[in-house]
Amino acid sequence: MKIGKPVRILSQVDSTNEEIRRNLNKNTPEGLVVIADQQTHGKGRLGRSWHSEPGTGLYLSALLRPVMSIENLACITLMAGLATASAIRQQISTWVKLKWPNDILLNGKKIAGILCECITDSGKNPAVITGIGINLSHTHFPESIKDTATSLKLETGKNVSREDIALSLLQNLDSEYENFLQGKIESLIQRWTQQTDMFGNTITVYQKEKIRVGTAMGLDPHGKLILQTPKGEQMLIESGEISFKPD
Repeated sequence: MKIGKPVRILSQVDSTNEEIRRNLNKNTPEGLVVIADQQTHGKGRLGRSWHSEPGTGLYLSALLRPVMSIENLACITLMAGLATASAIRQQISTWVKLKWPNDILLNGKKIAGILCECITDSGKNPAVITGIGINLSHTHFPESIKDTATSLKLETGKNVSREDIALSLLQNLDSEYENFLQGKIESLIQRWTQQTDMFGNTITVYQKEKIRVGTAMGLDPHGKLILQTPKGEQMLIESGEISFKPD
């Protein structure tokens, strides 16, 4: 097992991703995992914060050093999403849905999220800090996200052990990463596609100052989103915030 050797457990940190970044050097071992009980400045995508109150969630980051083409590095987010979905399902026996590129949904609300940050150094293999947050026992959320975020406790009534789900997540992440390193990208994308209800739906993509509306058709071989415009043209979306309602 590569992921989780070693593991550092902290009572509080600004961000588990930042903790790895601060201590990153050429000798920092691949597979290093940092877990915190609380994040004071948890990081989400697009500069957002991740609500990380103590004792309620799993806040975890892992250091990966894949020998891969830059073109395929975007698939690490999809890989981490699959691992996270599997870990949740093993705890609550309920299928969750994946939302491109980095969200895990339960009953239409966000239950977990992924933030991958790639650090390159003079052409060497990149370091990818993979942050994962899972909402476990939250009973309330800030006003700004209460309509879009949820927890396993709120949705199922179950108290899920952080230790159990952390171990399951590390095992699944290790297995998915091994497949990724072996180049099994096509299989990864196929399995990710089977666990989303995005495709075939009309979606809105928010990209800085651009807003695009179209039909989500699927993913290309490198994990980019294929969007079909109302005129029938297809374009590849590399990043963006997605909004949609399943049919």
